[in-house]
Amino acid sequence: MFGTIDIALVVLYLAFMLGIGVYTLKYAKSVEDYLVAGRRLVLFTYIPAMAAVVLGGASTIGTGKLGYTFGISGVWFLIMLSLGVIANGLIVAPKIIPLKIKTMGEFLEKRYDRSTRIIGSVVVAIYDLMVAVTQTIAIGTVFSAMLGWDPAFSMIIGGLVVLLYTALGGMWSVTLTDIIQFWIMTIGVLILVPVFGFMTMQSQGLSLSQLPSSFFDWGAVGGDTILLWFMLYFFGLMLGQDIWGRVLTAKNKKVGTIGTVAAGLYGIVYAFAAVFGGMVAYLLFSGGLENPQYALPSFVAAVYPTGLGGLVLAGMLAAFMSTGDSCLLAATSLIVYDVIGSLKKFSERTMLMLLRIFNVLFGIFMIVAAVAISEVLVALDIAYLYLSAGLFIPIVVGLYWRRPSSIAAKLSILTSILVATAVALYIGWPYGFAELEPMLYGLITSVIVYLIVSFIRPSKEVTTEGEKG
Repeated sequence: MFGTIDIALVVLYLAFMLGIGVYTLKYAKSVEDYLVAGRRLVLFTYIPAMAAVVLGGASTIGTGKLGYTFGISGVWFLIMLSLGVIANGLIVAPKIIPLKIKTMGEFLEKRYDRSTRIIGSVVVAIYDLMVAVTQTIAIGTVFSAMLGWDPAFSMIIGGLVVLLYTALGGMWSVTLTDIIQFWIMTIGVLILVPVFGFMTMQSQGLSLSQLPSSFFDWGAVGGDTILLWFMLYFFGLMLGQDIWGRVLTAKNKKVGTIGTVAAGLYGIVYAFAAVFGGMVAYLLFSGGLENPQYALPSFVAAVYPTGLGGLVLAGMLAAFMSTGDSCLLAATSLIVYDVIGSLKKFSERTMLMLLRIFNVLFGIFMIVAAVAISEVLVALDIAYLYLSAGLFIPIVVGLYWRRPSSIAAKLSILTSILVATAVALYIGWPYGFAELEPMLYGLITSVIVYLIVSFIRPSKEVTTEGEKG
């Protein structure tokens, strides 16, 4: 457990995040400011902001758990996620930044039609809300392991902080907090976890050679699992509004492309640090932790000195909050700007008010759902299944191929999600959503429907740039 100084550091950190929300309130005076921070981010601010979005609770707590359970093969989870970010920078970012859009939904209307915008926005909003839920779960996990707080109470406290500063300042608040959170994550997790891991092994006479031999097998987690992670996260990270929203804050195409690739490379390095922490935790506790999800926070609580422990705890919270805030804002923007805003036109002032109101409402949902689900990787699997199976083909293929019509996109989205859900439920709730079959059947359905309908009903209205003509 942590001492008074550590707890005080965490409380100060949370208060500081709220203070940033209040400070950025004066900058969020237009919808463009609120949703894409005025498109003003340059490279040295864009890279940490993007990396902070990607590396959340699942990346930290989940990867530490995988290191504790499987060893080195646990890095594949975050590697696949990071490769998806790199692919976004190379394939998606150069196409969407010049369009000057604010959301993925806006692209769907440019490329297809308004009803496709609404359907796609609802699906992606569900994904973003579920990812926000995973971050809130992770906050509860860390507080419970390190401070002995009740997990549900911890989720409520952490979730409320994210809710408040995101609702106040929108993307400006998210950007400034994410930049700060990136540097806290870098020091607290990427640097200090390996340093104290090696120091702990030396001081207690422990060695990596004492680990089970399977911990050094790069395929120990299972080939099917690695393939599933590739299918879910490589494709999924090209699609989420949380990532698109950050890409669209870039000042220009060069910043968005280079910065997104750099953030993905950072994530690969982060994977090894988190997995190493989980492996050292296995040695330290002789593999006897009741819940492997507590591996990394328990390791930190056991070996870090007063003060530094609080910094690392703040670093873990930073990882969770930096993803949670982006996903909460993404879900809000999709429902308010793309769904409600498509059905009825509002003034700038009214739209800003609606964005803040729905941020609060979705934030409350985020907290309630986190308490109900409780398992971080399961919630993430559900989110990415819908995103990757339902949206990858209509969005990414639609960026480069002019033939498909709006009916092809809509049918592809709806049928693939229905098939993926049916297969997952047939396997069993909730872990059927973590199996490979729902993703494969959903993606195959999406490809077949998209291609068949595209050739039967090809588009005659849309250019390759996604503009009516």
